Amino acid sequence: MLADVASGIGFVQVESEFAAVRDAFGSLVVARHRGDSVADREEAYARMRTAFAGRLREAPGVSVLPDAGVGLAAIRAALAWMDEIEPVDGLETAGVAAVEPAAVAELRRATMGAFGDAAGHVRLDAEVVDRLTLLRRLATEPDAESRRALFAGMAPIWAAVDGDGSGASPYQVLLRSSAGRWARNGSPVEAASTRLGLAPGSLEPMLRTILARWRDVLGPRLVEPWDYRYVVGAMERRLGGRVTRARLRQVNDAHLASLGADPAALGIRYDVEPRPGRPAIPVAFTLSEDVARRAPDGSWRAATPWVLATYAEGGLGNLEELLHESGHALHYAAIRARPAFFEPPADAGGFVEGVADLVGWDAHEPAFQARHLGARSDLRETRLGRYGGVMLDVCWALFEIELHRAPDRSPNEVWAELAEAGLGMAPHPEWSWWAIRGQLIESPGYMANYALAAVVAAALRARIRELRGDWLDGDPGWYRFVSDGLLRFGADRSPAEVLGSFLGRPLNAAALIEDIELAGDPD
Repeated sequence: MLADVASGIGFVQVESEFAAVRDAFGSLVVARHRGDSVADREEAYARMRTAFAGRLREAPGVSVLPDAGVGLAAIRAALAWMDEIEPVDGLETAGVAAVEPAAVAELRRATMGAFGDAAGHVRLDAEVVDRLTLLRRLATEPDAESRRALFAGMAPIWAAVDGDGSGASPYQVLLRSSAGRWARNGSPVEAASTRLGLAPGSLEPMLRTILARWRDVLGPRLVEPWDYRYVVGAMERRLGGRVTRARLRQVNDAHLASLGADPAALGIRYDVEPRPGRPAIPVAFTLSEDVARRAPDGSWRAATPWVLATYAEGGLGNLEELLHESGHALHYAAIRARPAFFEPPADAGGFVEGVADLVGWDAHEPAFQARHLGARSDLRETRLGRYGGVMLDVCWALFEIELHRAPDRSPNEVWAELAEAGLGMAPHPEWSWWAIRGQLIESPGYMANYALAAVVAAALRARIRELRGDWLDGDPGWYRFVSDGLLRFGADRSPAEVLGSFLGRPLNAAALIEDIELAGDPD
């Protein structure tokens, strides 16, 4: 039991106030992204957050009160993440240190806003589409010249992020700031990998080994970047037309229900379709509107997760992403930890993204496709479809590692080298075409979590099959099993501890590499 704070402020009281702040934060962020009126919520949250900053000044440090200090440290870590998403004016005067100078923070917000506007409104002749729709078309458009035109249509997105590609571009100014922060405080990429139990310094060589295996599967031929998604997109071309926008939720909900995770029964809410007055959401995300709480009788009131996205079209890629976001929602719904420990640690992104892919990757399985879509791709197509995007994430992870190590290097040149060596793409250092992921702006280093997530997901999926068999034809006990073994802990246990216990060994990339190599075997 966490002790009372020595100053006379009970930790339980501090934690209760934090829970109220976190609930107000969740309510505000969800409402803003749904297009609801938020003025009253903004004012209430700013008032609560500022008051709580003052409350934390009254609490003793970790060294004064070790047991309550653990809870206070978890609360402060959650607040740092919240403050990045929802900054409050004047909060520094309440004793909270800024992550970066105010001018840089404002540039980051402005660049993310420009990225979102550009990504949500890509003009193709007389048509306007969003980034995700355009990327899907690159996988399905049979004409190479038309694919090139689609690819070139993303140029305003690149420009919003990297300007003219000079050292004064928004991204490169932001890069120098985050590189300095990494040099002072340590790399968040390294923290994310060691948090999973990987040895210090082992991530970069692991990622390069994974890319080498992928390049072996693709073969030595170079393709143009606008053709890459077509090369790996046979699964989308074969089955994407079977997933209309109306069917996204139907298939998502039916599959989750077959795993004992009916979204309605779990209180999961979705806002994923465009509508008048609703802001476009350039990057799909999931957030819990509140925290889980234990009732006086010992039972739990689960959190209320929201899945927020904008799906203008259907398609298998959008179904995969929706299932992935549902995986995050299942995680939130399963957490049974007191409010201080509700949020998984900020450096646990590889674990969080990996467990979301426990259901996200089901979209690539022939058995899932046959059951829910009435047709299936062969094994090679499914693995090319699964890992075509994952390997882009691996390249983005290495891109950020290299640039934060050498921030004066040209981002375009670094990307061209990685894409050629790892993805078999013809290099085009004249273009900033790497600049299509909002995470590069909003959360430097976070892309590594998607690469780590692939390692986690492959290992966990293989282990679940070892322990209870396949679930793709339905397994009503699956969600309870996964919740008990992986999802319920919040920040109560470290990802390395959870993974080590569940896997029965330290995490490694063996299952991922074995799965990648299936792309070399015709079904």
